[in-house]
Amino acid sequence: MDESASALERFRQQWKEEVTARSKKSEKRPTESRQPERARRPSEARLERPIHKPPTRHPISDIKDDSDHHSDTDLGSDKPHEASSNLAQHVEALSIQSIDDDEFTPKPSIKEPKSALEHFEHAVERERQGQLGDSVSHYRKAYRLDAKVDQSYRQKHFPIKSKPTDPNPSGVPVTVPSTAHHSSKESTEQLTIDELINSFAESQIPGVPPIIEGEQPPLCGIQKVPTEVLLELIRHVAIRDPAVFVRLSLVCKKLAYHVFTDNNIWKRVALGREFGLAAQQYNFVTDLQSREVIFREIGDEGDEDLTLSRVGESAFPKEVIWRDVFHSYPRIRFTGVYISTVNYTRPGGASASAFTWSNPIHVVTYYRYLRFFRDGTCISLLTTDEPIDVVNHLTPENLTYVRGGKKEAASLLKSTPAPTKKTINAVAAATSTGAAPPPAAQHVMKQALRGRWRLCHPSLEPATAETTPIDQPNPTAISPGDLHIETEGAGPRYMYTMHLSLKNAGSARSKHTTKNNKLQWKGFWSYNMLTNDWAEFSLRHDKPFHFSRVKGYGLGY
Repeated sequence: MDESASALERFRQQWKEEVTARSKKSEKRPTESRQPERARRPSEARLERPIHKPPTRHPISDIKDDSDHHSDTDLGSDKPHEASSNLAQHVEALSIQSIDDDEFTPKPSIKEPKSALEHFEHAVERERQGQLGDSVSHYRKAYRLDAKVDQSYRQKHFPIKSKPTDPNPSGVPVTVPSTAHHSSKESTEQLTIDELINSFAESQIPGVPPIIEGEQPPLCGIQKVPTEVLLELIRHVAIRDPAVFVRLSLVCKKLAYHVFTDNNIWKRVALGREFGLAAQQYNFVTDLQSREVIFREIGDEGDEDLTLSRVGESAFPKEVIWRDVFHSYPRIRFTGVYISTVNYTRPGGASASAFTWSNPIHVVTYYRYLRFFRDGTCISLLTTDEPIDVVNHLTPENLTYVRGGKKEAASLLKSTPAPTKKTINAVAAATSTGAAPPPAAQHVMKQALRGRWRLCHPSLEPATAETTPIDQPNPTAISPGDLHIETEGAGPRYMYTMHLSLKNAGSARSKHTTKNNKLQWKGFWSYNMLTNDWAEFSLRHDKPFHFSRVKGYGLGY
């Protein structure tokens, strides 16, 4: 037992020694591993950047060059001062070849525009970029310097291409016939309108082509009609509606020839009472209530133009072209309405509940309407309603109903000494059952005014202060072809007088522009019939009237 106990004790001592030895070895290993790290720190301290080097990374370090290898070796040296000096030398040796690569170099300043064209070009460029405020300011400066700067801009950036020269001019003798030369010469020769129309003289009305190729074409009703009968048919179309008569020229060459060259048809249209000069009124034939006025006073010499009630054939030379007379002679149109659109701005007041630095600007829009009738009457309306809500209700029937309904319409028919056809139709429409206009029409026609119109006779000389009565406003402004309109006023003792002139809305140089479709203001007055006083209205914002045809009016009867 003593031997076994002693052996066990020896084993325990050996085991303790081994454990302590292992523990000592494990403690020595981390200390040994830390000692090389501490030994490396001084060498690594040598590789640290010097104090004077910028702490941030410079973009120039990304550029790869052969000098990078030398810098690496220098930085890896044990002498920090030598490394910093070498690095400074390399940095000083670097140079930037292009200004665009340098982020810190200030960009060259943009040259400010001086001329009108430069301002206009800057404005166009700003508009493309979406900077509308700058573009508007440059546009204004450009137009202040030169009112025609837009033309200079087109000539500079969009020049007109010159026509190609003739490869074989007429002055050079031609030795070899060239087909290209003759074809180009024939293509450049352009016929005038008169020559082109005269070339249609021998044309015939073509038949209708067959529906299916190879079959017999259908019959054409007017293909074999004699020329005399065809002209009579065309004449009835022209009397009914000149617009449809002109559109017949698009059917075929034969109809185009008759439409443009038949002077007798145009004479009937120009002198007719449907659309021509016979429908024009050169004196007031009605009063403001659409009642006819008969001038039968003996020895009446007050108005010389009363004897010039119509323009007849004798007022024109024998060789006149009646188509030109119909288009260019002063005449009022009855198939539509004359509209004047007025837009102007005025400053508004700031709201009491809103805190703003600027005051609002109000855009005011209103319209003036004038519709004329063949019996010498007219309707005048001033409203803010748009044309789409007004023109279809601007009829004498609606005006008669709105003024007094059925009772006044019946009394108007009895009190009228010589009622016109239009008055009878208006009264009949107002007195019939279920003839009340819609509420929209009644609302529009509440402010409408009855009136009458007349044209100054073209044969009269322009009026002067010596030949015009003293009580007439602005006597020196009257000229042949002017339009005078008298309408109801603000009250029963007032009357409005408008003085307008017939103009053309298109270009004055164009021969094919539409005529007599514009009414230019020349004066607007209010007349007090009790005191015989005139008061002139200001026309600062008012614009001219422009004619617009209305399909609902038909032919204007």
